[in-house]
Amino acid sequence: MRAVAALVLKDARIVYRDSLLAFLPLYALILALVMRLGVPFVPVDDLGLYLAPTVVQFGTILLGTVLGFALIEEREQGTWLLLRVLPLRQATLFLYLGAASTILSSVVGLAAAMVYGYPIADPIAFSLMLVAGSLLAPVVMLVLGVLATNKVEGLAVNKLVSISLLLPALVFVAPLPWQLAAAWLPGYWVYLGLLEAYAVDPSALSAIYWPDYPDWLLVAAPIGLSLGGMIGLARAYLRRAS
Repeated sequence: MRAVAALVLKDARIVYRDSLLAFLPLYALILALVMRLGVPFVPVDDLGLYLAPTVVQFGTILLGTVLGFALIEEREQGTWLLLRVLPLRQATLFLYLGAASTILSSVVGLAAAMVYGYPIADPIAFSLMLVAGSLLAPVVMLVLGVLATNKVEGLAVNKLVSISLLLPALVFVAPLPWQLAAAWLPGYWVYLGLLEAYAVDPSALSAIYWPDYPDWLLVAAPIGLSLGGMIGLARAYLRRAS
């Protein structure tokens, strides 16, 4: 327990020392407020609905970025080598990283949704998709930690991650099977699941090439993809630290 508490304090110090990293979670709420105020002035039917899932995912991406850059800073300073002697099992370490990033992502995502203020049609489905989507935060964190050796490389990797998150927009322009080009991304399933949870009037989804997936798959797919990604990336991170 003391070792886990030490990890929490260590990560908190890294984020506290970097004002940009500390600001990013707040930035998600600022973006949600700007979108809430700006959407009514854009003459696009149901735009507020279509953007609502993206607002929830702000927390996931920004929290994953914050913790990913914390891993990069550890690599730059050489403190990541402590993994060799840390009095924690490797599985416990990555369980901590995954749980902490997922919980924080859920909190920020929920706060962003509340600031945005779009009505939720199905609170239970929304809650399930919020948790499923928050599992993407540790994936983003580990992608940065594995692929970037310094903060400059981290910015480049983060741009690529951000671009890949635009692929769920295929639902607006491509029917199946072309949408499967984005199906390997957890965010694709999370977007669809949140969209369905938000849709008070199902007819609002008529502008989308809605795939006829069962509801359980919208939850299970992002969880399975995120967990698989975490396991593979954690192994890669440990190989680099060994």
